Amino acid sequence: MSPTIIDIHSHHYPRWYIELLKARTEIPRVTEDEAGCERFVIFPGEEGLVLGGEYWDLSVKLAFMDKIGISVTVLSLGNPWLDPFPGSSGIELARRLNSEFATLQQRTNGRVVGMGALPADSVDAAATVAREIAFTDTLYGVAVGTRICGRTLDDSALDALWAVLEETRLPVFLHPHHIAAAEDLAGFGRSFPIGMGFPFETTISLARLIYGGVLQKFPHLELVAAHGGGTIPFLSGRLDAAWKSDPRAQDLTSELPSRDLAKVACDAVLYDVGAMQATASLVGTQRMAFGTDHPFSNDPSSTLDAVAAFDEADRNHVLHETARRIFRLP
Repeated sequence: MSPTIIDIHSHHYPRWYIELLKARTEIPRVTEDEAGCERFVIFPGEEGLVLGGEYWDLSVKLAFMDKIGISVTVLSLGNPWLDPFPGSSGIELARRLNSEFATLQQRTNGRVVGMGALPADSVDAAATVAREIAFTDTLYGVAVGTRICGRTLDDSALDALWAVLEETRLPVFLHPHHIAAAEDLAGFGRSFPIGMGFPFETTISLARLIYGGVLQKFPHLELVAAHGGGTIPFLSGRLDAAWKSDPRAQDLTSELPSRDLAKVACDAVLYDVGAMQATASLVGTQRMAFGTDHPFSNDPSSTLDAVAAFDEADRNHVLHETARRIFRLP
């Protein structure tokens, strides 16, 4: 009998959202050539990804799930979320998007369920929408970037939002977009921004969150970091050593960084046995959940092979039990 597999890292872009990106003249944007080929341009100087039906067509998503053997997908709007649309219209766009994602469960007979997204207008607006998401029965979390309303995650201005997220226990899926060290990673197409810029961006945002004492102030936040938490599993010991030698860091948070980092859940989009084991050694398989990063990645076989190296109990945690518990899936 095939194992149950739940995918917590998968993206979807409604057609109306794509049209909004097509109206933009700056990245992130969608371009269209004379032949009608749409391209999703995220990084400076790139031609962009061909935007096929896998980005916006639910039937293509379901076919992919069937091919891989995925039982349930927890679907989120991918980056750049609503960040390119600040201002007064942001909250209405968020509500439109969240209303649509709330219908996914019914439209797919429970195969696909949705997460919500937040407006980029103001922290108060984001907190209001977060509460709405939490009280929508068919939304199971919220996807955010490494900056929320333009602020780094340690910014105390976000406290009102963290308070709502902690109170409602709404799971927060943290995903990169901006690329760390973008200038240093230029010249190698998408490989360096995706392969290194994204995970280092996640690493920096998590380190700021921890050193900023956010999890000390809001200990019941349910955070899930994309791409295995970036390089955090490899650097947690170094972050501890740096904290021990820095009185200013100890003034900001009284907790050893690795202890707070161990409270953050991670997806298992890692592609490698060693990376999978390193993440498990920090957070435990009970805080790891399978993901595909579809449609940006179409072949999760290396991730599944890495998960297979765990014993049966740990495999079950990663493949479905962690996801079901954290996102409180039906």
